[in-house]
Amino acid sequence: MSLIVLVTGATGFLGSHLCRTLVERGHRVEAFRRQSSDLSRLGPLAGQVRWRRVPEDLEAPFSGPAPPDAVIHCAALYGRRGESPAQMIEANTLLPVRLHYLAARRGVPLFLNTDTVLDPALSLYALAKHQAVQWLTRAGGPSRVLNLRVQHFYGPGDDPSKFITWLITQCLANVPEIRLTDGRQQRDFVYVSDVVSAMVALLESQSAGSAAGGGFANYEVGSGSPVPLRDVVELIHKLTGSRSRLLFGALAYRPGEPVVTRADTSALRVLGWQPLVTLPEGLERTIAAEKAGQSPKSV
Repeated sequence: MSLIVLVTGATGFLGSHLCRTLVERGHRVEAFRRQSSDLSRLGPLAGQVRWRRVPEDLEAPFSGPAPPDAVIHCAALYGRRGESPAQMIEANTLLPVRLHYLAARRGVPLFLNTDTVLDPALSLYALAKHQAVQWLTRAGGPSRVLNLRVQHFYGPGDDPSKFITWLITQCLANVPEIRLTDGRQQRDFVYVSDVVSAMVALLESQSAGSAAGGGFANYEVGSGSPVPLRDVVELIHKLTGSRSRLLFGALAYRPGEPVVTRADTSALRVLGWQPLVTLPEGLERTIAAEKAGQSPKSV
């Protein structure tokens, strides 16, 4: 079944991978973009997406004769470039709430929201995402809301400020010292293609009619197997052949930082989904792409 899927954040890391997979599976993709958005992650695929301007055309996909069959909200503002609290709220809270309202008003049956596992006390980003979910759980209407609580995803072409990408670039550059926490905290890392396959599994199963009638449900996306950060750091150090000195314990934990994060993927596994890319394999792919200076044309 070919679906019309409206995607936010399509020019970003996760959204670009999602759009590519949707097109490959025969779905029609509409997406929002700002005038200044960089389409390089999408490459030739950009020509196969029907683009809408944001914020000017926010209502346009819901006003035509063929509204989307589903909305997948991937857009996010992490706050790593000095964005104000108002900008964080606008991108991470108001945008998904507005989109859901428009989707529900037009009778769009499915709304997938990309959420974080981070505690709202940890950052403005996590707080704003948490507030969006609070609104979505109270929203009425016919749209079924599936909230995807995604663990720490990574892969080729990710934002350079993200931990895995940052560490790989530091190691490849052989910087003299890399300051780190003691690395005892455990994190559930999941490769980007496994996140996308979870989204697609939910999209296609729900669109087959298993979740008509609105409502809200959480799904957790991750490997289900957390790994100590120290092990991840040492593996990246080894795979890159880095000469950098790793200074474990040089940094303190952030206030409120969790000791362990782990996804309960049982609900997704009922649909036949499972993560396919191991952490060593995913890191090797990411390192190889970073060495080659490639944008993520495949996963």
